[in-house]
Amino acid sequence: MPITVNQITIASFRKLFQQVVRDKEKVGIEALSRNPADLLERAQSYGIQYKNGSWGWCSNIWHRSAAQSVVVDTEEGLQLEHKKLMLAVLEHMLCRPMIQVDRNLGSPSSPAKMRSRLYCDPQFPDMAYRWGELNFPGEPAEQPDAELFVVPHYLNNPNVPGGSEMLRVIRFPNHGYSIVTVSSYQGEVKKGFLSHWICHAYRRGGTGEHASLKEFVVKRTDGKRKRIVMCTWGLTGSGKSTHGMYVVDDRINKMFMDKFGVNLLEFVSDQAIRNDDIVAVFEDGVYSPEQGSWTKTEDVDANQVAMWNAGRSPHALHENTEWDGNGDVSFDGRLFQHCGQLNRNARSVFRLEDTGHFDGSVDSTEPLNFAIFISPGYLCDYAWLRLNDPDFAAKVLADGRTVGHPAQSLSGIGKTKYESRYCLPFTMGVGNADHVHRFRSYLAARHGTDNPIDVYQLNTTGAVGCKYEWTENSATGAGGRTPTVFFEEENGRRRPVGGTGPSIEETELFIHQAARGAVEYEPHPIWGDKVLVPVRVPGLPDRRLRELDPFTYRSMDEMRKLLTAQIETGKQFLSAQCEGLDDRIINAMDF
Repeated sequence: MPITVNQITIASFRKLFQQVVRDKEKVGIEALSRNPADLLERAQSYGIQYKNGSWGWCSNIWHRSAAQSVVVDTEEGLQLEHKKLMLAVLEHMLCRPMIQVDRNLGSPSSPAKMRSRLYCDPQFPDMAYRWGELNFPGEPAEQPDAELFVVPHYLNNPNVPGGSEMLRVIRFPNHGYSIVTVSSYQGEVKKGFLSHWICHAYRRGGTGEHASLKEFVVKRTDGKRKRIVMCTWGLTGSGKSTHGMYVVDDRINKMFMDKFGVNLLEFVSDQAIRNDDIVAVFEDGVYSPEQGSWTKTEDVDANQVAMWNAGRSPHALHENTEWDGNGDVSFDGRLFQHCGQLNRNARSVFRLEDTGHFDGSVDSTEPLNFAIFISPGYLCDYAWLRLNDPDFAAKVLADGRTVGHPAQSLSGIGKTKYESRYCLPFTMGVGNADHVHRFRSYLAARHGTDNPIDVYQLNTTGAVGCKYEWTENSATGAGGRTPTVFFEEENGRRRPVGGTGPSIEETELFIHQAARGAVEYEPHPIWGDKVLVPVRVPGLPDRRLRELDPFTYRSMDEMRKLLTAQIETGKQFLSAQCEGLDDRIINAMDF
């Protein structure tokens, strides 16, 4: 008898799948190709081999399917459209031998280790291979904590219930599995599992964060050495990997000496990259889920030493990545295009050891003590700020304010958006407010001690002093007027009109000088001591610091109006994205 839609529940889906496997194997038909060793060989028939020997593949969709994804927490929330897609996936898997790959997210000693199992359509062995290379060896004999069923085909998909978007991805956080269809974008596999891991990390006592992790030692201005455990938060395309994986070698140090007259290697040492994307923050340390990295390589050049080294290694596994005139890997973004635009979402899976700055561990040696939130903007943001109040810092995290990037979606590129905790698409099972409250407790417990968590806000991919106009607010449906930035097209990219933004090197100069205690601050003109504004950064001319100050372009009255609009917009989004957030945090930016 055929499986019917009436048989489909969240709990029954995996049971029906296992019955299909048993029935096929009973009659000698292969149901699962379990942890095969020839995945790369299978995938090479449709891959690209570059001159350096590395391999790459192209996906059918070049960004995440966020608008086409849903989370279903309970059986009561399962609707007919969900059941129809689940049935179609079962029918599809009945007809072919699925690839099974077992891996662990989290190192063997991690408190957030999660056993994970991928079932992947056999026509896409590259997806299974790259995910396997990214993560730790699995435990096939054990029951997985999370499973992902990946069928990158159109299955006569219904629409998202009540909407006009095609339903592609369904996640079941309380039942430990997810389903991905239509898209062969590697991010659907990686973030599919990481969404479960973020929830898993919280349930194990930490918080799951969309942040990178690296460590280095600085010689502070008082002569003492301090180990910096640094996490950098940010949504895709904001610079999280750029700064989270930035290292200084002799050549980069010479560039800083030439540009700023600062010898970074006089006070920076023992640099170690640990992760570039998702981490779990616990009171006693920071833990990474992956042993490798899947990194956006847009505009990466030799000045970004670690990513450049690893991305050009013959071990790298590329996605939507072009070649240069010699047939070698290129990150220039001049050849490939998607939806009529030059590609801005090339990706690579690479080994951390190929960065040249990996000491063998993906977990921190000490608790977090240096937190960076990348919240780019164009209107009232400084280039850099130090956040001196736990509630204010928690509000910045809760807001997750950023600007749209093609890696997120093809809509809203360059526009201000709010993605709570910079992690909204990947947070499920446990609310954003729960993560924020726990993280704030870490900040508060160490605030005012001799070992605080120093918190900074960067505008590294935004700009200061851009041109704008006041328009009717349609972003939240709440009405009112909002400042709207003017944009122009430049070489196929959407850029704000006017203003100036900090370069990667200027921001790295600030980060390193702040870490050693060399930056001088004054209270924010509106927020006061809650937020500190840099007034001296050794190596940066005062003239340049003034250019990166929004008060150079705006009056006090104008700034108050712009900040008020920003605060109110943030609160409107928080009401939907961060339900249950403490009022002290919600109102922390009020003045």
